[in-house]
Amino acid sequence: MRFNGKSLRVRGSAAGVLICLMLLSAVAQAQQPTYDILIKGGRVFDGSGNPWTYSDIAVNDGRVASVGVMPEATAERVIDATGLYVMPGIIDIHSHADQGLNHEDPRRRAVVHNLTQGITTTAISEGNVWSDDEGMTEIARRWTDEGIGINAVSFVGIGTVRRMAMDDWQETPSADELDEMKRLVREAMDGGAFGLAVASDYWPGHFNTTEEIIALAKEVAPYRGLFFAHLRSEGTRSVWWVESDPSPRVTHFDAVREMIRIGREAEIPVHILHIKSTGVPFWGKSRESCQLIEDARAEGVQITADQYPYTSSGPDGNTELFKWEPYLRRSIPWGAENAEELRSEMIAEIRERMEQDAIFALQVEKDVYHEILARGGAEKMFVTEFEPLPAYVGRSLREIADLRGEDLFQTASYLQLEGAARIRSYSMSEEDIEYYLTRDYIAVATDGFGNPGVHPRSFGTFPRVIRKYVLDREVITLPFFVRKATSLPASILRIEDRGWIKEGYWADIIAFDPETIRDRATFDEMDLHSEGMMYVIVNGEIAIDSGQYTGSLPGKVILRPNTRTSPSTSP
Repeated sequence: MRFNGKSLRVRGSAAGVLICLMLLSAVAQAQQPTYDILIKGGRVFDGSGNPWTYSDIAVNDGRVASVGVMPEATAERVIDATGLYVMPGIIDIHSHADQGLNHEDPRRRAVVHNLTQGITTTAISEGNVWSDDEGMTEIARRWTDEGIGINAVSFVGIGTVRRMAMDDWQETPSADELDEMKRLVREAMDGGAFGLAVASDYWPGHFNTTEEIIALAKEVAPYRGLFFAHLRSEGTRSVWWVESDPSPRVTHFDAVREMIRIGREAEIPVHILHIKSTGVPFWGKSRESCQLIEDARAEGVQITADQYPYTSSGPDGNTELFKWEPYLRRSIPWGAENAEELRSEMIAEIRERMEQDAIFALQVEKDVYHEILARGGAEKMFVTEFEPLPAYVGRSLREIADLRGEDLFQTASYLQLEGAARIRSYSMSEEDIEYYLTRDYIAVATDGFGNPGVHPRSFGTFPRVIRKYVLDREVITLPFFVRKATSLPASILRIEDRGWIKEGYWADIIAFDPETIRDRATFDEMDLHSEGMMYVIVNGEIAIDSGQYTGSLPGKVILRPNTRTSPSTSP
């Protein structure tokens, strides 16, 4: 057989071209991104409480695809985390973020002040997000359709259930009313609520009896639900109570024992919201409080808590030395548009009654001195608003009394009975904050709001703990903090696919700069965003990129695991 040289050259040339094309295709395929996001070179905390390790993290389809050293891996977006600490997204186990999530402004629904702290999931865990008009499942669908910035978990509030089921919520429920309350609780649990919540410290909540709470908690327990509570007392007394009130005083220790009883009798995990020791007589009592909890845990009661790192509380910010609830037997409804008008009317009623009844006036004087002590003392109470004499703003009650040559009651009367002054108190001690931080069953939480201008904790809680208590004061270690902010709240909430950096878990991941991380919000400027949070990824989508909000709304509504009603909104 004879071969044509030219033919061989053509065939050879064609084969060469084919081989080149195949090689180019292979190279192109090799250069195709393997993952959606690749985080490289960071010091990674997995959420367990273990020390960091150098690891790369690959993200695909919203979840963690791989963790380890991956030198050959590629991605659509590669984040260089050199010099940064990388950890699971923070789970804020207690907040009021629904005020933002319900807002028509997308940036408010993004709750950017949460994202700049590294929060990727929030639990709205003191009251209801639902109402007669919109159930839990409907709200879940709406939030998902409209878009929210972070993941959200919700509870069913006893206060809302009481108002829906009872003719007079300031009474003990009848048997029929209690049955209706139980039905409403089951309905919320079927809709995806994580558990039952109450705020027994306030006037509306103090009408709830322990027996009533236990009966409702028993409805939640079969769902593997939880019971969360703002305790009936956080110091020497309930926040509404005064010395002259005929009802028994309830101390913080009494309230902790009540929680333990609820957990034991209802056979349900119980969780104390924003644990604290308020008032001068209770400073330093954190150890005794924790001993009660630890003894109960040793006996098998599943009790946990959370805290925020500030010495002034929400009620401290609106310190009322002349309390209308015990004197007039009524309160200002939460969120009332005419709250200032109602406040003025009730202060006027108290003043008029004092003028007409000398015995009542003496009782009020005794009550005011008690309240001053319960709020941290006259040196810890500062005027924040006072129209008649703005020069008093920023001065303490003690300073103003000395300036006026009066006793503390006379000055308190001048400020709040005559001038409607706003006073902020600092009722907690740093010693107690630090001790609570060292407990491994106490998570960190903001108790923050979706609205601005309420408390700096809404904007600064988690960076404040990192900067002040971890890096500067070294009260706790960074791995210990990471666990308190991630896997611990995930475990308490029984969320099984968040709170850790693990393959298959939702990609809620944050990276912060240890040199620059800090809170900026103060009691003078409450709405300043924190600094140092460089990257925040929520469900595999970047929400904070190089410290800046991206405009995305990647959050999901998380319904209770094994929820019988399972709408498409559940991740």
